[in-house]
Amino acid sequence: MHHTNLALTAAMQEVESGSTGYLSSSPLELLRERVISAIENVPFYRELYGPFGAVPPLEGFLEWFQRLPVVNKSQLQAAGEARLLNPRYSPSELIRKPTSGSTGVPFTLMLDSRVFIFRKWRFQKPHLQLVSSASNQLTYVFPWDFVVRTPQEARQMASANSQGESSKRTTVREPEPLERQVKDHQQRFTALPKKAKRHGTDSPPEEAQTQAANKAFTVNSLLPPKELYESVIELEPASLVGFASVIAGLARWMRKEQLRLPTIKQVWTTSEVLSPEGADAIRQVFGCEPLKIYASNEFGFIAWQAEKDAPLRIESDRLHVEFMRPGEQTLAGMGELSRVVITDLLNDTMPLIRYDIGDLARPRGPFRVTDSLVCATLDGLEGKEADQIQPPDGRSVTTFQILGAIKDTLPNAQYRFVGLSAERYVVQYVPGVGFDPANLEKTTAVLKEMLGEGIELLTQKTDAIQRERSGKLRPVVNLAKVAPGMQRKIAESLGVLPLLKVDEKQVARSLVGAALAKVLPLFKDTGTLDESLELYADLSISSLQFVQLLAALEKELAREIDDEDLLDAELITVGDLVEFVLRLGKTTHEG
Repeated sequence: MHHTNLALTAAMQEVESGSTGYLSSSPLELLRERVISAIENVPFYRELYGPFGAVPPLEGFLEWFQRLPVVNKSQLQAAGEARLLNPRYSPSELIRKPTSGSTGVPFTLMLDSRVFIFRKWRFQKPHLQLVSSASNQLTYVFPWDFVVRTPQEARQMASANSQGESSKRTTVREPEPLERQVKDHQQRFTALPKKAKRHGTDSPPEEAQTQAANKAFTVNSLLPPKELYESVIELEPASLVGFASVIAGLARWMRKEQLRLPTIKQVWTTSEVLSPEGADAIRQVFGCEPLKIYASNEFGFIAWQAEKDAPLRIESDRLHVEFMRPGEQTLAGMGELSRVVITDLLNDTMPLIRYDIGDLARPRGPFRVTDSLVCATLDGLEGKEADQIQPPDGRSVTTFQILGAIKDTLPNAQYRFVGLSAERYVVQYVPGVGFDPANLEKTTAVLKEMLGEGIELLTQKTDAIQRERSGKLRPVVNLAKVAPGMQRKIAESLGVLPLLKVDEKQVARSLVGAALAKVLPLFKDTGTLDESLELYADLSISSLQFVQLLAALEKELAREIDDEDLLDAELITVGDLVEFVLRLGKTTHEG
């Protein structure tokens, strides 16, 4: 842990100095320490890496490391917190960081306070290095508490101040040294009062502006466009950072109202694929080229773009990033569409090692940032692998390709593309001012040509394109790649459930086969299921394995299986289990 401790000390010094740079610790040394610590302390990794032998010395380590299995969110969720958490840390002292669950698999990460502080601080790097050394000229546009959290007592104080109640204060005990670091860092970011979360129009508190003159602000992206604009223009930021759909939506509204934000010098969008039409709106209204920030809840600030058409620079001093071919365990070549696999070099509490984040991107050449550090780079962020469309001919069509086709043929509308199956798709749209229904025919023609023969393409007029709970807007959703238990639930939330054609019996067989494969080491899920096999006589399932089987089915079905469900169930054969799952599914849908 020698190199890790040095790196964390340097990270806290960077935060305290108020300037961004790069850690001097060797990324390869940090990577090796992460693996050694995970094997020594974390049951999940100890078992996973056991067959690969002892960790070699630094020379030869990277070659050995690249043989280790790649893991994903579903595997970690199935493992459970107890098998993922390093027992050297007390859970009560860690910060819980849930993922958005946008792929149907939510997951909660446990972070050491120093790691939590540092990775949030790094979000300021693009602004501080390219635009201004003053943090108060940076404004985030995110749902409340997404990236920047203000402590509860600070929110209460801010709300009181905005109402002219500055004399009332909440007494807070003097924090311990580490707590003080957390509190000081969080107070670098001053957010609008919490009552503005959905529909308020509160201005930033005066005390926050005068006493904390060099703090970044957060404006809640859930505000209506008019109130969002009023909040941002009062802050007079030089840089704007937020969800792509939110900033593009604000730009469209400002263009319609013929308004401008004259202080804005640069805009960075993140967490969503920015549509070509949205990028055009940002250029017209803000007078700058929208650049990209790549970030996630699992890793925080990952990479950023410094100029138009430049690749994104990865935070290689604290993240080890690999690019893998889709469906393979081999490294991708330069410019090849790849899965993004990341290892957090500082997170020792609940390590993420060779973690497939689910995104697709293209690797580019290395970029030297210091004499001793070369950062990896990427471009072509093309959405989630789970949302990649695969029509019947076996090709892969990315989110960016779909959005580009719709943008060119369906102006003056909001839209979402939903894959119902490999053969069936729907374009949802919300007409705007100047919308021409004749463009729907052009859109379907272009998409049919892109997706090939043998597909059915529907259009669906809807009142609104709903955001996810995280505040993100997914413009392309492929239900064909969603676990069967979640598929109907997501389809219902999207408003496409009546269009979803499902073979319930085949879904039940698929769920049972997947669950048996997870629980029984010798069972192979080949896609065909022998329903005559007896669970106990033929598969030799134990009572413990039966409980694990029910738990696996609960995750697949996205519902609990309680005693009442089991009361009249005679589960002797695999076929009985299929019928049981079929009944549970119908009960869930009716409820």
